[in-house]
This record gives sequence, C-alpha cells and structure tokens, in this order.
Amino acid sequence: MVTGAKEEKLRGTGDPGAPRLLKGRSQRKVNGIHYTPPALATYLAAHVVEALLQRMPAKGRIFVLDPACGEGELLKAFVEGIPTELRRKVVLTGYDTDEDAVKKARINLSSSGVGKTEIFCDDFLSTISDGALKPQMSLDFASHAGLGAPREYDVVISNPPYVRTQVLGALTSRALASRFGLSGRVDLYHAFVKAMTLVLRENGVLGLLTSNRFLSVQSGSSVRGWLAEHFQLLRLVDLGDTKLFEAAVLPAIVIGSRRAKPPEQNCEFIRIYSAANKTESLTCEVQSVLEVLNGNFSGFARSGGVSFEVQRGRLQTNSETQEPWSMSNRLIDSWLATVRANSRGDFGDAGNVCVGIKTTADSVFIRSDWEALDESERPEDVLLHPLVTHHHAARWNLSDSTGKLKKVLYPYKLGSEDRVPVEIAEYPRAQAYFLKHAERLKGRAYLTEAGRKWYEIWVPQKPSDWTRPKIAFPDISEANKFFVVPEGWIVNGDCYWIKLLPGKDQNWLTLMLAVANSSFVLKFYDVVFHNKLYAGRRRFMSQYVRRFPLPKMEKARGILELVPKLLGASAKEDKPRIAEIEGELDGEVWKAFGLPKEVAR
Repeated sequence: MVTGAKEEKLRGTGDPGAPRLLKGRSQRKVNGIHYTPPALATYLAAHVVEALLQRMPAKGRIFVLDPACGEGELLKAFVEGIPTELRRKVVLTGYDTDEDAVKKARINLSSSGVGKTEIFCDDFLSTISDGALKPQMSLDFASHAGLGAPREYDVVISNPPYVRTQVLGALTSRALASRFGLSGRVDLYHAFVKAMTLVLRENGVLGLLTSNRFLSVQSGSSVRGWLAEHFQLLRLVDLGDTKLFEAAVLPAIVIGSRRAKPPEQNCEFIRIYSAANKTESLTCEVQSVLEVLNGNFSGFARSGGVSFEVQRGRLQTNSETQEPWSMSNRLIDSWLATVRANSRGDFGDAGNVCVGIKTTADSVFIRSDWEALDESERPEDVLLHPLVTHHHAARWNLSDSTGKLKKVLYPYKLGSEDRVPVEIAEYPRAQAYFLKHAERLKGRAYLTEAGRKWYEIWVPQKPSDWTRPKIAFPDISEANKFFVVPEGWIVNGDCYWIKLLPGKDQNWLTLMLAVANSSFVLKFYDVVFHNKLYAGRRRFMSQYVRRFPLPKMEKARGILELVPKLLGASAKEDKPRIAEIEGELDGEVWKAFGLPKEVAR
C-alpha cells in the first residue's frame, strides 16, 4: 500500500528523528498512505492466483502473506480469486503497524472461509532476525534451520510502503541500507522487496504493486537488478496515469515466480497512458481500463470520458541495471534498428549533460531586487549574473516573459578554469552583504568541512563554462523545451544544461538543439525511457538526455541550415513563419534518422 510504518515500529533503525506517521484516514494522504482500491486488488490477485495454480505446492496448505496489509484488501481479493475448493487450504498472514487498520483487516477476513487467518500489529521488517537476514542476502535457501527466519510462503501479495529517504530520515535510511544491503537513494519499499523475497519459497509467487519509478530511474536500478536476478518475471503492467490509485506516484504491477537461477526473462509487458484527442482512433469503450489490460488488447480505448493508449510487448531488461527497463515488440524493435543504423552516436558522445548550480542558501545568493539594497551592501556588478531558471524554459531561445529577472551572486571569476572563489576583501560591498548573512552561511558546516570558504556556493560548476555556448532545459516539462543560453548567464539547479566536450565542433551543439526539440525525440523518449508523470509531463533527466541519438553529420545539412534561421526568426518574424520553419526542421530531423515523420500523439 504505499502505507506508512509508524516511527516506533521502524525497529532496528535507531533514528529518533524519523518522522512520526499519523494515523486515521484524514492523515493518510499526508503520510503517503494509500490503500489498494478493490478493483485494482481484484486485478492483481487474479493474476497472482493464475500464476500460483500453475505452480501449486505439493504440500497440503497454501501460505499467503501481505507484509503491509492495511485493512486486508489484497488478502481478501486473493481469497475471492482462488477456487472455492482450495480455500480451506489457505493460511493468510498479514502485518501492519496501524492498529485501526489491523482491527478492520481481522473483521474483513473473519468470514473468508480460509483455513486460518493471522493478522499481526507489527512491523514486518522487524520480524526478520539479523541471523536470518545476513546469511541469506544471497538468497540461497538451502536451509533456514536455527536462523529464526519466518516460514516460507507460497504467495506474497503486497502494496508495500513507499517512503523516500527525505521522509525516513538520514539515520533510518542508513540503518535500512546497512541491514538490507541497499545502496543509492533508499526507499522503504526497497527493503520490503528484499525481505519479501527472503520469505518466499522457491517457485513461490510474488504479486507486487508499487511505484513505476523503479522501471526507469537510476535509484530503481537496485530493485530492477534484484527482481531480474531472483525472479522469473511473468507479467509487468505499467498503469501510468490511469488514476486507478490515489497516490501521487504512478503505479506498476509485477508478477513473478521466485527462482534461485531464473532463465532468460521472457516477461509480458503491458503499458497504459492517457492519450488526449485520440477519439478517432478508439477501438473500444469500457467501464474500467482494467478490462483492456488482459494481454490481448492493444490500441486506444476510452473509460470515464478519457482516452487511453494500451501498448503490449515483452519486457526488455538490461545486464547494466543502471539502464531502464523498456518494452520490446516487432514495431518498436524495427523502429529502433532504423534509428541505430542512422545514428552517429548519442548526446553523451558529443557533450556533457550537467545540472545547474546549487547554492544551498538561495535566499542569500539569488534575488531579483539587488538594486533595492543599500549601496554599501549591494554586491559589485561583476559578481552578479543573470540566472536561468525553469521559468525561462522555452523552445530555442530564452522566454522573454519571465517577469523580473533574477540574478545570482556568484563569488567566482567568470571565465576562470578553476573553481577558486574570489577574495571578498577585494569586493567590499559583497563582503558587507555576506557578513550580514554570515550566521546562515557559516552554518553550512558541510561546506567548511570540505575545505571550502564559508561564502561559497555548494555546487558552483566550472566558472569558465558560463562564457561558452550551451543549451539548457527544465527537468520536468509537458513538452521538450531546450534553448540556447546567452554568454554570461548561469544555469540554476532546477535546470540541466549541455556543454560540448573539448575539441567538438559547434555543429554538434546545433544538432543537439534540433534533435532535443523535435517530435522524433519525444517518440524516442517514450520508446526507450517512458518516464511520464501525470498530464503527459516527462522527466528530462541527465541519464536520459545523454542517450538521445545524434544523426550522422552528412545527413544533417538541412538541420544545420534551418536552426540559425529559426533562432534568428524567434525575435523578428511572425508566428506563422516561425511555425513553418520549425515544421520543416522537425521533418529534417526525422529524415536524418531514416524515418518518415509521424503524427504527434
């Protein structure tokens, strides 16, 4: 459930500063607590039961676990999905830290007709002893004898807690990482996935509902690697922005069978996302989108007045777990093969994709009212530079409708190859300003402990880069908005920017700008990464942008001729002329990759 564990139930973490998650329905949204809707629980349970019946244990009873059961919706759905003649063989076990939810789960499951029901008000992670955990992290389940491990289950069906590092607290995150062998950005569901695997028998079935972020983001690489290594994956469903779930996160379903040495993955992959203005392509209308997620349908459907596109294929995993999982089918594979055949390489071969500066004290360093300060403490103009933020995001050039311009106090010499701060004694007005804010700036102990000056920016990037050609773009956007940054402007941390690698011709930056703003790259993004949020917004993260393809230079002459015209036209030509040039340029990008231009969805 994207359900929460209370502070006192995060046992073994030792973080007294971990936030206390509040109880009660009115507080669930605040705490990231969202129980599984009945229809979604039924869908998940049906596929878990189907997988179980194909792998029925030889023993008499069927042990089923939900380690974060809430009010028991998933366990109830499992019972309703299993054949009636098998129900007396079922033993249900659930854990949750919410006393009220546990009471309701016991009531909800009391007349289920199963052999036995055990619902514990406890933290599931704390029930796994260190003795069981450490020797078994390799998941060689030869024996649990004497280790105090829980019983092995035939089924684990769960919507585990989804609580990020920032909410857990640093100490809790470090403790979980150490105990469960986690790395990178720790989320509570990472620990649950490992712990659930530990108690699942060989050939046992996992039914997991969680955030779909693990499919594509770098912080999900450990989960991708873990699932691919320890499970024969049977079905993956990216539920996208269907709003089947209240939570802000977009959900995904994973069905898998626990295998010590799984064979090569051959997993069914279904993906569904809203598709605006596609009524002319509808092939069916349904009460619930779950009706078209049976593995037999692909195309456009409508439910509740909203159009959706359903895609299906096979899961494409990667031996490099840093790479996202993607979908493979005949059309996608053919399309990507054509792109590869016409590519010179990718953005990462010609440039570096960087994040903007991070001051860790924005209210001190970044202002739009520097001129309003008393002259004695108004920093010298040579240290104040215009700042690119996501508010400037537009296609091709900086937006000219961003309101009052913000400037950053940048205590480095622009053009310097070294990140050495200026001596503020040489800039008396800046010195007076910094001293006025000394308490806050000196409170950044991590900066001085790293041997830095107390008035420095935490991540200043390389000063000389701000005098060289570059492209910037926002992290999250409903459209691709890549634009040229004028010399002397500095890019803020809410944006990324691209600089050419040493010795690379300026034409490569021009090509990157054209490709990044094309409808082609949106198709490439959705095929390879597909990290979409609600309302069709995409995450243009550095790990994705550096993999955007570049066409061969000899096929890009039309692109190189049109980009300067478009950049120049933005300020002086009328909108129809600009749209005409942009459309022609977009067609040239598709042509350079050997593809006909597709109609945007």
